[in-house]
Amino acid sequence: MINQEIEEIKTPEFVSLQFRLAGLGSRGAAMILDLILTGIVNLILVLLLILLDQSNISFLEDSPWTAAIFILIVFAVNWGYFFAGEYFFAGKTIGKKIVGIRVISDNGHSITLLSSFIRNLLRIVDMLPFAYFIGMLMVFFHPRHKRLGDLAAGTLVVHERKTKVKKKTSAIEKEIERLGVSKDDLHLEEWALRSMEMKD
Repeated sequence: MINQEIEEIKTPEFVSLQFRLAGLGSRGAAMILDLILTGIVNLILVLLLILLDQSNISFLEDSPWTAAIFILIVFAVNWGYFFAGEYFFAGKTIGKKIVGIRVISDNGHSITLLSSFIRNLLRIVDMLPFAYFIGMLMVFFHPRHKRLGDLAAGTLVVHERKTKVKKKTSAIEKEIERLGVSKDDLHLEEWALRSMEMKD
């Protein structure tokens, strides 16, 4: 059931879980942040390759393997970043963590290794013909904001729940709160303070 961007999932234990779906804006913001990070890494790799080329290292000169190895490293960084981030860090890359969204399975569970693999493998298709055009169209028009990778992998992108951590209160603090007393209301004479010990 979808109501105002809310996805309700029934677990096998008949527990109803509600998630707020991440739309094009939040997903786009996370993607831009991730692309900036991977872009910086790619730039470092290119500069490293130029430095190695300039250093006249004999095994790099005119080697057909140099370009192939470099392309494999760039692919591993760009694809592996999203794959590893989503699988090993609870469905969150650095960009997703900053924006406050994460990837989960359609059943509400954490993303699996296979789901992360499929989802990110199809990123190549979602990027076509340029600048994630197909992916953006899918997220915009799909009722559950899914791109092709999400459809194939059975995943959703949702907003993180912001949980408030409640401070535990002691019995005396509860009683003080019930009486509506604050420390400013308490006035003790100097002689009374002197007669009290630390324990009191």
